Amino acid sequence: MKKELQFLATAFRAEWLKIKGLGLLTFGIAIAAILPLLMFVTHIFFEESRNFEGAANSYPGLFIENGLSSYVGFFLLLFIIIAAARVTQTDHKNNGWVFMETQPLSKFSIYGAKFLAVVLLSFISLVLFFLFSILISYIDLAIFPREKLHFDIDILFILRTFIRVFVMVLGIISFQLMLSVMIPGFIWPFVIGFVGFVVNVVARIRQETYDFLVYNNLDTSLHFTNSAVLNRFFNYSDLLSIFWAVFFFIIGYQYYRNRGLKNAFFKNAATIAKTVGVLAVFVLIYFFLTKPIYPQKLENITIIEGTLQTDKPVKEIYLMDQELQNNIAVIPVVNNTFRWETKESVPFSNYIIDVEKRFIPIVLSKGDHLQFEIKKDDRNFDVLRKGTRKAEVEYLDTNTNMYSSFYNRTVQNKELADEPKAFYREAKKEWETLKKDLSKFRTKENIHFGEDFKNFKMQQGAVKMLGALHDYQMMTSFTDKEFQIPADFKKELETSIKKPAELLMTTDEYKAFRLKSLLPKEGTKNPDSIIFAKLSALPRSIEKDRLLSFQLLKILKITNDEEKRNSLYEEKSGQFMDSRYRDHVNRQLVVINNQQKGKPFPVFQFENEEGKTVNLEEFKGKYVLIDFWATWCAPCKETSPVFEYRAKEYAFHNNIVFLAASIDEDKNKWKLGIKNNKSDVTQWWLKDNKALNSIGVQSIPRFMMIDPDGKIYNADMPRPGETAFQEILDEVSGTRFNFNMIF
Repeated sequence: MKKELQFLATAFRAEWLKIKGLGLLTFGIAIAAILPLLMFVTHIFFEESRNFEGAANSYPGLFIENGLSSYVGFFLLLFIIIAAARVTQTDHKNNGWVFMETQPLSKFSIYGAKFLAVVLLSFISLVLFFLFSILISYIDLAIFPREKLHFDIDILFILRTFIRVFVMVLGIISFQLMLSVMIPGFIWPFVIGFVGFVVNVVARIRQETYDFLVYNNLDTSLHFTNSAVLNRFFNYSDLLSIFWAVFFFIIGYQYYRNRGLKNAFFKNAATIAKTVGVLAVFVLIYFFLTKPIYPQKLENITIIEGTLQTDKPVKEIYLMDQELQNNIAVIPVVNNTFRWETKESVPFSNYIIDVEKRFIPIVLSKGDHLQFEIKKDDRNFDVLRKGTRKAEVEYLDTNTNMYSSFYNRTVQNKELADEPKAFYREAKKEWETLKKDLSKFRTKENIHFGEDFKNFKMQQGAVKMLGALHDYQMMTSFTDKEFQIPADFKKELETSIKKPAELLMTTDEYKAFRLKSLLPKEGTKNPDSIIFAKLSALPRSIEKDRLLSFQLLKILKITNDEEKRNSLYEEKSGQFMDSRYRDHVNRQLVVINNQQKGKPFPVFQFENEEGKTVNLEEFKGKYVLIDFWATWCAPCKETSPVFEYRAKEYAFHNNIVFLAASIDEDKNKWKLGIKNNKSDVTQWWLKDNKALNSIGVQSIPRFMMIDPDGKIYNADMPRPGETAFQEILDEVSGTRFNFNMIF
């Protein structure tokens, strides 16, 4: 062993001497410097590239994180491909392999030295990238100071990121070296390496992961430029990189040692048996590394914990039930940390963590362990999640508003009304797609969601599908055999919701489906009356409370007379078994009454840009269109430009005022946010943002219109980009054509 190490050291020194003459070290330094310099030059010439609106952060760490994917996924990958080819092609050309073998060296030391040479070159380039990034970030921040960015270096972040990146490139190095040893020319190893880069681009576009491709393991690992989001120190794809490094090293070495694939692996029966045995071991290791990760539940306890960084002290946060928005627990915050645990049963459902009216939606059940790192200031609210339920969160984020040709086109546009076979074929295809997606879904950490969530999403999909099929039959025929739902399809859907999950029963889709099932198939002129009558006949239960509250709120929202709303509530409130549902409807009734068209708008105190106290009395005699927003609200930033555009469109209508009312806690943040923003929109700041609770504003952006008498005209306007928004403006501005007058 000692002799082999001496051989390896000697061979490595020889390789390093050759490398100096190939210019690879200089190339590695250039590769490390080019991206940080490009980022710096971009910041010099493009002011918008210097904008930073996130929470307080270390700029060196952020600078590295922003450039990491591009550097490793392109520049370092290109460098490895070229370096591996150059290290081997020189010996291919001048027969250096034979010369090295005449020396007192082993073939293992010769091959291993080449591998170590490429590893060291990559290591040096990687170290220099980190150093260049830190140095240039210091220069950048010194020249262009930004309020929330600081010079501190997070050593733990730097170290963990460096180790992970170094590990994740080992597989690529081993594979490219193997190719370059097997193929004498430079072009083919380079082309194959470039194809690997293209595969990564395709995988990213298709949102797919190919564990069996070493190049895609690199791209999967780079999905997490901030290692702090990982549940474990190494992602499974990082471990796969080590696996591929060993696998391809053995193949490459055996090929070199035996002068070809046949001699190395298929020379005789013994060699073939050995090859099959080793391959079987590697296949088992591969499947072990790639097997689905199902987060382990805790026994008899549920935990929510984390850290909270804020610009102002926070004493407590709240855990709320999403369905009824009741507080379940008050969680104290001590030294910027919080922890809540319970041994009581926690129903599988949607919940909300309320951090001073910034909401984090979560899925929770007994045995879950959720961990959070929360950064909050007046403008930002950044949440890093770990622990169980990561797959559920990612699935909901990426699939909630996915386009479906069946629902968004066929159902919505009432297509295939005369083609039942085609309609049901499309429906089955949609159902099978859902089942397939739920079965194969996993995160880039290879985490799959729990069986309870999968069952819930399947049931939710079944309810949605049954609703669509019911509406189709209502549009066509319930009695005509041609329009009957295929029996096996209907049975499968109905069987899947026989035992509805607790979370399913809280959804509006399920409640609407259950209420629809109470109606006669032949239809009726008074569906709401029949539903109320059927609900009254049901025995008291939580399910009845859910259905009754849903139906009652639906009718209360479309009833224009406040007295009738209050009377209806009084009539039905005695049917509730659980007072929480009755109180929930009562709270919503107060909001509905306060938002009623014609109701006087509350007197809010605002402040204008000059610091003068103002109120809506200034605009008496005009329609006032209000955009409630905040500088920290990302959706607000998307709608604000459209709101500005609408203000310009209607600038010549003297009876309409466009008002942007900020609800920022710190008015200086608001002033900074509108600095140098000259527009047709009046900019005010709401002194007490809690006043919005009286008119039921729970989230922003929120658009309202006040009539010339200071009364509510529309308490929940559509978004500025919607056609309905413009229709309301045309209505009050008098620009809508009256065709009756024309003709």
